[in-house]
Amino acid sequence: MPNDRFSLAAGSLSRRRLLTGTVAVAGLLAAPRLGRADTDILKVGDQRASIRSILEASGQLKDVPYTVKFADFPAAAPLLETLNAGAVDVGFAGDAPHSFALSNGLPAKIVAAGRSDPACIGILVRKDSPIQSVADLKGRSIATGRGSIGHYMVVAALTAHGLTVNDVKLTFLQPAEAKLAFANGTVDAWSVWTLYIAQEVVAGTGRVLVNGRGLVNNNAFISAADTAIATKRPIVQDFVARVAAARLWALDHAADYARIWADLVKVTPDVATYAFNLERFRPVAVDDAVVADLQKTADFYTTLGVIQKPFQAAQHVDRSFPLAPAVLADSAARAG
Repeated sequence: MPNDRFSLAAGSLSRRRLLTGTVAVAGLLAAPRLGRADTDILKVGDQRASIRSILEASGQLKDVPYTVKFADFPAAAPLLETLNAGAVDVGFAGDAPHSFALSNGLPAKIVAAGRSDPACIGILVRKDSPIQSVADLKGRSIATGRGSIGHYMVVAALTAHGLTVNDVKLTFLQPAEAKLAFANGTVDAWSVWTLYIAQEVVAGTGRVLVNGRGLVNNNAFISAADTAIATKRPIVQDFVARVAAARLWALDHAADYARIWADLVKVTPDVATYAFNLERFRPVAVDDAVVADLQKTADFYTTLGVIQKPFQAAQHVDRSFPLAPAVLADSAARAG
């Protein structure tokens, strides 16, 4: 597969963010008959190759009638900043960072949604840590990303156990920095998600103190830039459908998917398999329930002062990219 340099036209990003959110080129996938018009190219912001790998593994990238370029990011914040800058057409991120970015004027709409097991979000402590309960976090330092689902998770967990953010020291770091701080003991805990959890648990370096079940919604979205919706609608619709089909395929082929994902993100197949089984992501419609969940997340962040402007979730979704009824029925059958 030939590689192609992906240009990051994101002038508003700081140098630090560029370093932590550098775009890793994932290559060019195209049908030979395509022309060179920009409307035949879809630039996709991905996180740890989660979208690219599932499309490749499922065969959904075969005979695609347009060009797909993937830009990979370690977390949602730099991805959504790049979507904001117009350097990608669509991006994949969770509901918490979406609410934060959209409230700050992200020129995009949510066009596809999915749900995963909230157990894939959690607060990690080192395996030999004396911390045994959420109550034990009082006075401790916790790393997470500001506005991330990890941020939401740690506040929700503290609140559920009668604590507040004033009872702990929150240290806002991007995943690579947080991983290092967690490893060297600079922080006592790390609130994070999926692949990062899998790496620590499988390696035996960390354990999950508390997971997100009963605490977070854990929806995730594909958002499309307003310009992409206006100029690339058929491509966006096709891409959304392919991702949904790929996710359903992966639920029945976890090992096959994990092998490709592991190779792309440079982890062992054991780590990739653990992460996939932790998440079990499935597509859902962008419906009233999804909008209500997004509003709940935004309201939660508003109470924290993370979101400082009025937020109406319904204004940030575009329901004109529906999934096929058969896909939704298949997904619903797996909800249990």
